[in-house]
Amino acid sequence: MKRTFGTIFRILKKLAPSCIWNKPNDTTIYITFDDGPHPRITPWVLDQLKKHSAKATFFMVGENAVKYASVVQSVKDQEHQIGNHSFNHLKGWSNRNTKYYQNIEKASAFTSATLFRPPYGQIRPSQIHFLKKQYQIVMWSVLSKDYLKNLDCKRAIKRICRQTKPGSVIVFHDSEKAENQLKQLLPEYLDYCKNKGYEMKALPEKG
Repeated sequence: MKRTFGTIFRILKKLAPSCIWNKPNDTTIYITFDDGPHPRITPWVLDQLKKHSAKATFFMVGENAVKYASVVQSVKDQEHQIGNHSFNHLKGWSNRNTKYYQNIEKASAFTSATLFRPPYGQIRPSQIHFLKKQYQIVMWSVLSKDYLKNLDCKRAIKRICRQTKPGSVIVFHDSEKAENQLKQLLPEYLDYCKNKGYEMKALPEKG
């Protein structure tokens, strides 16, 4: 029987308690953005966050960070957190460990991050065991699915809001593929979180 992606993640969550899936607390949630920085989309995201006095964590692809260093600096200047998302957005399940580690290390030269999110969420237990010595590995509890071109955004925002709980880690994408969906979802989601009284904070660095 073929396992669904959701089933694989439930298994991985049980096998990987050292990863951050959420951070249960009273009022705080953690909004994150993957695959940037992007010279047009990331500044738009920063403006939306500023309007809501929200801080977030940006898991950056190294090759994008190299191309758009000024955008990286803007994220830092506005006191958001930066995370490592590998240099070339590599899948942990389909690459040899050595290649995977080297790609992550290459990205660290441009992100200077102690947080790491595996692209596509694909990471082996052996990779977790190795990487957790240097990084806090961050997964998520709420996936916006803004990368889907045919996403029904009205239904999606209802689902995302319903799934959001104190301590939730939410994933959006500051990428061209997600741009249209993101621009529909994010403002409404930020309004919802502010009205619910959630504090929107960046994830802390690895201690």
